[in-house]
Amino acid sequence: MSRTHDEVEINVQLQPGMEPQIQRYAREKVTAVLGHTARPVLFARVRLDRIGNPAADRPVKARAEIDLNGRVLHAEACADTPYEALDLLQDRLQARLDRRDTHEHR
Repeated sequence: MSRTHDEVEINVQLQPGMEPQIQRYAREKVTAVLGHTARPVLFARVRLDRIGNPAADRPVKARAEIDLNGRVLHAEACADTPYEALDLLQDRLQARLDRRDTHEHR
C-alpha cells in the first residue's frame, strides 16, 4: 500500500536511555524531507544509537531508510548529540533525494 508523506508513520527506534522527545524531533526532520517529493512513501525508519565508548568522537549515530515507491534512500550521520545527528541526517536525506530526482529526470 502506498501512502503520501502526510499519511506514512515514521518508525523511530531509540537506544534505551535516550530522551523520548527525540522521537518527535526525528519525525519532524524526516517529514520535512518527505514534503519535497510527490512519490508514494512505502515506509520510513530512523534509528538512533549512542556509541558506548565515552572517548568516541561524535558518539551518536542516526540512520534512516525511506522507501519511495520501491526505491530506498539510505543515509546516516554521526554527531555529538542526537539533535545534531538528526539535523545532519535531514541534510543528507535531502541531498540524496535531490540527486535522485536529478538523475531520474535526465
